[in-house]
Amino acid sequence: MLVTQGLVHHGYLAANPRFGSLPKVALAGVLGFGLGKASYIRVCQSKFHSFEGQLRGAGFGPGHNRHCLLTCEECKTKHGLSKEGSSQPSTS
Repeated sequence: MLVTQGLVHHGYLAANPRFGSLPKVALAGVLGFGLGKASYIRVCQSKFHSFEGQLRGAGFGPGHNRHCLLTCEECKTKHGLSKEGSSQPSTS
């Protein structure tokens, strides 16, 4: 971004008449952010694969059900919940 600002300041890149150097500097920032993220994907994936066995019990992986609201009978019996002991208030 600093390089882009310098290029606009010295006249190598034309500034926008209304917004000045802002559009070019903003575009340079977005492109730099995107390229940085894209270059780090493989490193991040390898870190997660190295912890694959350790993170299973902590709520990670395909076996973890993040959207379970404990409403089915299987989940209720698995977690020891019953209708009398539920934390939801009754309507009567």
